[in-house]
Amino acid sequence: MNFFSLEPMLNYELSKNEKIRPIFILLFLIVLLITFKHKLRNNKRLDMYIRYGLAIVSFSFLALYYILKWHDSGFNFDTIPLHICFISNILCIILCFNKSKKLFKFLFFVGILGGIASLLLPDLSLSDEYFRYYQFYVCHISIIVIPLYFYVVYDYRIKFIDCIKSFAILQLIGIPIGIFNEIYKTNYMFISFTSNFASKNSALELLGNGDYYILYLEVLTFLGLVLWYFIVYVISNLMKRCQYSLIDI
Repeated sequence: MNFFSLEPMLNYELSKNEKIRPIFILLFLIVLLITFKHKLRNNKRLDMYIRYGLAIVSFSFLALYYILKWHDSGFNFDTIPLHICFISNILCIILCFNKSKKLFKFLFFVGILGGIASLLLPDLSLSDEYFRYYQFYVCHISIIVIPLYFYVVYDYRIKFIDCIKSFAILQLIGIPIGIFNEIYKTNYMFISFTSNFASKNSALELLGNGDYYILYLEVLTFLGLVLWYFIVYVISNLMKRCQYSLIDI
């Protein structure tokens, strides 16, 4: 196998170091964002370089992955970028250029949660000896970092209604993709209406089989979005109190 091979590694399981390293890189990037947020706000040129740089890096890894995939497997029903993280990747690239608050609100919920879930439950056949490992982690870290960039630097904010809207948008995206999966036996967004075939070889297999699978998937998604909103709400309020305390001192 060469470096750019997309074939899964046989008899290999992602090491603990390979799992943890990207998480530390993500945390380091978040600390950098918070540390230099005022400098980025006051320097429009630097802000532009960072946004465009994030977009270019994300696009480069995503584009190269699909070029390799289409070269190896051809363009068919199984090789379309319809997984929610790939959709989020494309939307994050657009966000870096148009700075849309509507895009931000959707990505702050769906992109960040999708990225976190993928970092915590990665493809275990990945290896840092091959391009696929770096593509996987760069693309998933980018869909976390880019929305956070606009939250921290641009001071974009979310409300609970944005959480509900994001869930509603997921339904509008998920229904046609679920129908597509049923017809062509693909696994985009892990949606299947009649069984759990779309969740094969993933942690979502634990949701069970049959008609209840899609119901449990919906409940899990909704609870995840709501929980993320309240986590951000609590952290935001704690940070505000700390700022006020420092001012009083």
